[in-house]
Amino acid sequence: MAENDNTGPQTPMEYTTKHGKVHSLEQQETDNRKMGAGYRFKYFLVRGLIMLLGRLAAIAPEKTTYAVCVRFLLFAYKKFPKFRNLARRHLDIAFGNEKSPEELDDILRRTYINYGKSLAEFLMLPHKSREWIENRVTLDDPNWNVKAEFEKGRGVVSLGGHFGSWELIAARLGIYKYPLVVVVKAQRDAFMTRFVMETRGKWGNEYIFRDRGIKEECYRQLDQGKILGLMADQNATRGVFVNFFGKPACTATGPAEIAMKRGLPVIPAFPARNPDNTVTMHVMDPIIMRDTGDFDADLQYNLQKCTDAVEAFARLHPDEYFWWHRRWKSQKKSSGQPVAGSEGKV
Repeated sequence: MAENDNTGPQTPMEYTTKHGKVHSLEQQETDNRKMGAGYRFKYFLVRGLIMLLGRLAAIAPEKTTYAVCVRFLLFAYKKFPKFRNLARRHLDIAFGNEKSPEELDDILRRTYINYGKSLAEFLMLPHKSREWIENRVTLDDPNWNVKAEFEKGRGVVSLGGHFGSWELIAARLGIYKYPLVVVVKAQRDAFMTRFVMETRGKWGNEYIFRDRGIKEECYRQLDQGKILGLMADQNATRGVFVNFFGKPACTATGPAEIAMKRGLPVIPAFPARNPDNTVTMHVMDPIIMRDTGDFDADLQYNLQKCTDAVEAFARLHPDEYFWWHRRWKSQKKSSGQPVAGSEGKV
């Protein structure tokens, strides 16, 4: 297993984007003060409870923390059939023709166990040291794909997915000296955005919100030679339909479109948990963007290649994927454009 020798924290996160404009978190603090007193009290109460649980989780023996969180998720597995059945239905869409019902049930249970461990890491993370994170996560990039592309000075387009303990992975990547900028979806209100960004930004990563003007901001980050972290494995209300496990899924075009316009490859990288509870980020071979001169056809082809990379990793590690997301929610109209809906539901 090859790991890049990248040490030294990055510059702390200072900026986010909103409506296509970069603004500081101090501006978001101003937004927070516009909230009602009752709402603010609720936020700080919830935040304080999470931090208290995190502190308790961090000082307790790790085996105990993992065991408690896993039991909590298994309790949810039994007591909340709505979410269990949702994930099970998605597994049936993905593997129904390949695996038996018993195999799918086993994958689902192991998925709950893995996300129980991820919950433990999420709670402990704000209270753990840099050394703890470095020992917990390794980077498997045997061909040095990230390093080779980064050293060209054109920026890097990286493709991620909703696998495993992504908060832990983000923290580890923040400790590398490579300047990583991750595109994220803002929370519903400024308070929760502030809380999540404080936790994520502690380790040196930068984050920009997925909003109007986001593509221009992504190009600006690439112009600065940064690594752009993008995901395209969730349902998009506006996007392009490509096959995901053999069924059309409306997919955000960002990774493929940005890479095409900049003449860059897309480098997929996904995490998986090891038997000893360490996590490895596996860097895949670059996806070279096809350019025939037909932009729409090339975009469809390249986006399918990106989606194939996510699917291939989900097939190797099905108990790491976030099966609760309604990936096939949008349905095609007769025109081929997406229409709101769900897998058999309106």
